Amino acid sequence: LGMGVSYCPVCDGTLFRSQDVALIGEDEETISDGLYLAELVKTIHFVPGTNAPHYKPQSLQRLLSKGNVQFWSNHEATGIIGSPVVEKVQIRDLSSKVEQTLNVKGVFISGEKTPVTQMLAAAGVKTDTLGCIMIDNQMQTNIPDVYAAGDATCGRKYQIAVSVGQGVTAALNIIKKRSEIAKQ
Repeated sequence: LGMGVSYCPVCDGTLFRSQDVALIGEDEETISDGLYLAELVKTIHFVPGTNAPHYKPQSLQRLLSKGNVQFWSNHEATGIIGSPVVEKVQIRDLSSKVEQTLNVKGVFISGEKTPVTQMLAAAGVKTDTLGCIMIDNQMQTNIPDVYAAGDATCGRKYQIAVSVGQGVTAALNIIKKRSEIAKQ
C-alpha cells in the first residue's frame, strides 16, 4: 500500500493519470471502479481472477466501451512486481496456467470480500449477494446486539474515515443501549 497498490480508485486514481494500471476484481463494484479509472488512466488491464464473475455482461460491455480497457478474461493475478514501487503485475491463464507480466504503474484491488462475513452469515447475520453485512442506520445487524462497521459492510470500502465514523456510530448506540438497560 502506498507504493502503487490501492483499494480506492477515488482516493488514488489521480496519482496514475495517463498511466497503465491493473484492476483486479470480479463484481459490480469492480466495474464501477473501472468506469471511474477509465476517465483518468491511459490503459486498464482488467483481471477478474475467475471464470464466474459477479457482474452483469452489460456492465462489462459498458466498461469495455471506454476503449482503454484490456480485458484479461480467464486470467488471475498471481503477483505484483517492483521495488520500491509497482512496475508490473503477473497474471496467469486459468486454463493453460501460462504466466505473463504486464507493465503497470498501479494495481487497484476492488470488490474483495471480507472472509469473516462468510462465517457471520453462517451464524445468521444477513449479508447481501456480495457477502457484505447488512446493517441499519445504527450499524446494527439483523441479530440483536450484533453490530458491524467498516469494510465488512461494503458501504464505501476501504475508506478509513467512513469506517471510523461507522465504528463511532456503533459504539455510541451500544453505549446508549447499555445505559438504558442499566436504568431498568
